[in-house]
Amino acid sequence: MIKKQFTVYLENKPGALAAVARRLAARKINLIGISAAVTADVGLVQIVAASATAARRELKAARLSFTEQDVLLVRLANRPGALADVATRIAKAGININYIYATAGDRGDGASYAVLSAPDLKRVQALLG
Repeated sequence: MIKKQFTVYLENKPGALAAVARRLAARKINLIGISAAVTADVGLVQIVAASATAARRELKAARLSFTEQDVLLVRLANRPGALADVATRIAKAGININYIYATAGDRGDGASYAVLSAPDLKRVQALLG
């Protein structure tokens, strides 16, 4: 399923991520996936929330700098080789994966999920069924 991902730009200092996480938690916004990276001055936090509308509203209210992009949430069986199978199918179709990371936890069905960015998400979604 195609979801909204927010890339939040935070100051690279202790507590910056905690403050955002606390604010989202206080508003009962559940995070489906999260990834964080850092440059010298800026922390880049990629968030996929259960409610994109609520997350967008809170990020704006906090006056945080962020961008939005579509990503694909891909179900992965919880077994060795599941990611290899998906990545191979995408590669055989000639589609490049821009980036991929795992979700914060299962969505109640025992499966793992990957958050995937690619040039043509609808094509990848159709390819994977």
